[in-house]
Amino acid sequence: MYKLFQNTLFLGKEVVHLPTCQSTNDIASDLLARGHAEGLLVITDSQTAGRGQRGHSWDTQPGQNLTCSILFRPQFVPLTQQFTLHLFVSLALYDWAEHLGVTRPQIKWPNDLYADDEKLGGILIENTVKGSKLEGSVVGIGININQTAFGHLRATSLTLHTGQRHQLPEVLETLLFKLEKRYLQLKRGHLNQLWNDYHQRLLGLDEDRVFRTSGQSWRGTIKEVNAHGQLCIHKADGQKESFAHGEIEWVFENQKG
Repeated sequence: MYKLFQNTLFLGKEVVHLPTCQSTNDIASDLLARGHAEGLLVITDSQTAGRGQRGHSWDTQPGQNLTCSILFRPQFVPLTQQFTLHLFVSLALYDWAEHLGVTRPQIKWPNDLYADDEKLGGILIENTVKGSKLEGSVVGIGININQTAFGHLRATSLTLHTGQRHQLPEVLETLLFKLEKRYLQLKRGHLNQLWNDYHQRLLGLDEDRVFRTSGQSWRGTIKEVNAHGQLCIHKADGQKESFAHGEIEWVFENQKG
């Protein structure tokens, strides 16, 4: 089903396709440790134990969506700038969605792809550090493609936004091309452009939104994501605070549950 991809320089030149597996990130991490080259793609039709950020599960209907992991060796990225990996991946997903006809894609901090306040895809980046250097990264990506029912979840799919079903190998090839383009932008040191693009596409930027911390809901306005990857918010009471992932929860006012 999945061939070697010709539209890229190095992404997808080695493909491991598994009909089913527990986690593509686990498989890819093992291959990374064995010394496999940057660009290797692990993809599955059915992931039985997928996970998102901080152990949250990633549920997907078999054969309907993209569930994959890709090896990168971004040894040029200082440990203090690890969040720049989230920049290039999030922007690549945004570019992909826009290219395929999603009219209002947005990046939800720190690394989800949203459209009309609903989740279209998610990212899980797991880094390997050797000494004081970033040795390698496994970028796990899950995107809803042809699935149309999500129960109570705040989720959507490419099909729901475009009105048509899509061939998974074709949309995957487009994704790999967009990922490689943004990764090379990072590798060439175009950080200002990446940060500018990220903020321009950031869900909730300069908007009055509701958040929750320690069980309490409050209103605030996102002003930026700082170099440490923290979300900087001006609260309605005038306070300015920065939050790491896991310290703050979004509250959507048209909550689905």
